[in-house]
Parts: sequence; C-alpha cells; structure tokens
Amino acid sequence: MTKNQDASEIVNNSLETNELSHKTLLNSLTNVIQKIRGKTTEKEIVQLCVDQVHEVIECDRVVVYSLRSESQGKIIAEALTTGFSPIIDSIIKDHCFEARYADQYQKGRVRAIDNIYEAGMSACHVENLEKIEVKANLVVPLIFPDHSLFGLLVMHQCSAFRQWKQSEINFAIQIAAWSMEQIAYFQKYSQLQAELEKNLEWHQWQKWQNLLQKITYDIHKVNNCSEVLQVTVDRVREVLQCDRTVIYGLQDENLGKIIAESALATLESIKGSIIKDPCFEYRFIDKYRQGRVRAIDNIYQAGMSACYIENLEKIDVKSNLVVPINWRNGKIYGLLVAHQCFKFRKWQVQEIDWLKQVGYQTGLSLSRARLEEELSDGESIKNNLEAAREAITFTKLKAQKIRESLQQLNTVSLELNNLSRILNKEVNSRARFDLRSETRAIKVMQILVRKMAFNVEKFKKYLGSCQTDVTHIKDIVDESLIRYPLNKVNRDRDKPLNKINRDRDKQKKLKIERGSQSIFEYDT
Repeated sequence: MTKNQDASEIVNNSLETNELSHKTLLNSLTNVIQKIRGKTTEKEIVQLCVDQVHEVIECDRVVVYSLRSESQGKIIAEALTTGFSPIIDSIIKDHCFEARYADQYQKGRVRAIDNIYEAGMSACHVENLEKIEVKANLVVPLIFPDHSLFGLLVMHQCSAFRQWKQSEINFAIQIAAWSMEQIAYFQKYSQLQAELEKNLEWHQWQKWQNLLQKITYDIHKVNNCSEVLQVTVDRVREVLQCDRTVIYGLQDENLGKIIAESALATLESIKGSIIKDPCFEYRFIDKYRQGRVRAIDNIYQAGMSACYIENLEKIDVKSNLVVPINWRNGKIYGLLVAHQCFKFRKWQVQEIDWLKQVGYQTGLSLSRARLEEELSDGESIKNNLEAAREAITFTKLKAQKIRESLQQLNTVSLELNNLSRILNKEVNSRARFDLRSETRAIKVMQILVRKMAFNVEKFKKYLGSCQTDVTHIKDIVDESLIRYPLNKVNRDRDKPLNKINRDRDKQKKLKIERGSQSIFEYDT
C-alpha cells in the first residue's frame, strides 16, 4: 500500500462489507487518513491510530507496544474505556515472548484470541494478560515499508471474552499499515531536516571560525597594548553589529576605567571614564578569571539590583554581553563588553562563544605585546647604558686632558710669579744704578716683560683648553641625564619586574571598592 492509495480502494480490496457497513468503514478510514496527514510527530501518529481503532472497533483498550528487544517493550500509546486500569508507559518484560514470534510478526503474523484460557497459551503468558485485565485480544504487527518491525498494535477486550470479526481484523491491519507508512515518511523527513540543520550549523560554525581567525590575525599583528585594545573593540563591534564595545580595565591604575571604546557616533563616549561602582564585589574578579561569561538580553528582566540597572541606564545600556580578558599567566586584565543601547537583544550562542574566544585571544596578544614592550625597554636601557659608558670613557679622556692642562697652567703660573719677582726687584733697585746701569736695567726689564707676555699667552691657551674640556664634559652629562634619568635607573634597578607585578596586585586590591554588583556584573 502507498501513501497516495485511495481510501475507498483500500476498503474495497481489504474489508468484508457484509460484517461492517461499507459506508462506515469508508468514512472511518477517510477520517483516519485525513487526520494522520495532519500529524507531524511519531507520537501524534501512534496516538491517533489507537484512538481511531478504539472508536471504530469499540474494544476496551487499544495500545501500541513498541519493541525494544526480543523480550521487552514499552506501551507508548493507549486508548482506554473508562473503568479499566491504564498501562501507558509500562515496561513489559515478557520472557514468554520468544524470538521466533518477533520473526513471525515481522513477516505479517496477525493473532486474534477470543478467549485467553482456550488459546493454548503458556501459563506465564496468561498470567501477564490477567494482570492487565485482558480476556480477549487482537494483535496486528506495525511494519515499516522496508519490512522492519516497529512494534504491535494490540486491542484488548477486558469486560468479557470476544470473537473478533474479520472486518475488524482487516480494519486494524489497514490502519496499522497506513500509520507505519506515515511514521516512515515522518522519520525520513526528520532525518533530512536533521541533516539540513546539521549542515546549516556546520556552515554557521565555519562562518564564526573564519571571523575568529580574521580578528585573531588583526589583533596579533599589532605591536603594542593600546593598539591591541583598540583593534579588538573596533572589530568586535563590526562583527556583532552592536551599538558600543568597550574594554573595562581591572588592573593597576586602570582599575574601574574604560580604557578602549568603539561606539556609534550618536552615543556619548565613555572612554576614560572612571567607574566608581558600589555594586561591584571583589569576588567577581575571581569568577571572571575562571572564565565567567554573562549574556543579559534585557536588563529589566534579569533580576538585577536597582543600583545596577541605574548604572547601566546612565550609559544607555539595554542589553550587554561580558567576557573576561586574562593575561597568559591567568591574572585578570579586564572585561570585554558589548552594549546594545537602542533596543533589547537576544544574544545567540554562536555570538557568545565567539566573543569568549576573542577575549581569550586578546589576552594572549596583550601578553605578547607587553613582553615585546618590556624587551624593547630593556634594549633601550642597554643602548643607553652603552652610550653612557662611551660618554664616561670620553669624559675620562677629557678629564685627563684637563689635568694635563692644569699642570701646564701651574708651571706657567710659577714662571710668571718668578718673572714678577725679578721684575719687581729690578724696578726697586733702579734708583741705585747710574746711567749705564739704568740702560742695562731697562734692557733686562724689557726681556722680562716679553717673557711674561709669552707666558700669559700660554696661560690663556691652557686655560681655554680646560674650559673647552669642562664644557664637553657638562654637555655629555646633561645629554646622558636626558636620555636616561637617574631616578629611572634607580627605580628600575631597585624594583625588579616580579616585584613590580606584586606591587600592582597589592595596589589593585586596595583600590577595589566592595559592594554587591558591578555595572558589568550581577549576582543571581
């Protein structure tokens, strides 16, 4: 039988019209077919099957017995006359049901028992039927078009024994066959739908993976922390198409500060804002360090405190998505936050997972950029120290020249003093000489004056050389202090990097204001 087979043909070919009226069966089958076509799940189809059989055949109970193994099954659908015990969802372990019966039912076996005590059944089988008040039953197999066995359609007469009519048997067979065809069609449709959804999910996953690879490349190709932060917020807002993205610093002097922002031009900038939020508790930092993510679709329906809502309203937030940014060593750097400001937004699972990965990659890139900056600082210090060493060597040479010049100055000074004493002596003794001796004295004084003039020039020369060398030394020292100040040398020498980090942690803890919630967090 096919799905499109005409209902009247089914009746004419399969039912004995002398036992049930042709019109009644035709109407019943037509009704069942129309109803089954409107069902969209396996559960709905089998329930309609038992309901229609129960209504037309007028027995006390109709069930669908789904086979899970050769000796165990479950009642998955039931139609019951009032006054009898329901057995829906019962797990039936019937060790009297041998494997050969399953094979027989798969081949189309139909069993009509008018009286369970006269059918030659085993004692355990009769006992199982008595437990559910059965006196007579009719069993029709539920077989898929590929000839595999789904289960059994079973009709129970509980109030009395019953002789099953051939027309009733044929009606049940036709309903069972039509139902299984519909279930097979539904299963095939569901399988195709699942494959389509899986294919669509794969394409969606691939799309977000490509977006993650692109933003990861963009983040990692920049060389300093400030550029990493700005590229991150720019790319995130571009991909998520949200109204604002920010990075909220939770470290050092950036604790509680918006340190990067990308926003629509119509929104007021909050970059550089210091967030003093009494609703923030220090415990949330540990949660974010462990990877906590918060997606808030509607700030008014998220069970948040009044102060938290008020803080979000101040910056026009209606929905937000918050993920952590952690250093490579696991310490918290800050929060990457997406804001929806002009309408509420349902954050999708793919968006949440993607942003979480972006936060992770941002932390790695910040760690790398910070390391490069420290290495660059170290190289700069090394170059400055090398320059300072060269300056010291040059200064030593200049100082040696100054010392030599000073020695020459000292020698010239001594000679000038001696000449001065001789000249004074000649001037003082001039009165005691006669004319001839005066002429001689004048010549002597002329010689002395020329010697003094010569030595004065030498003195000026050595003094000028000293002044030049002193000026060179002063210029070298001034340039060295400008290039690498002494207070920076002392600070970096006395405060190693690990100690700096420890001090930052201490400052961070001292700066945190205890409360209950942050503008980027709330506790439920």
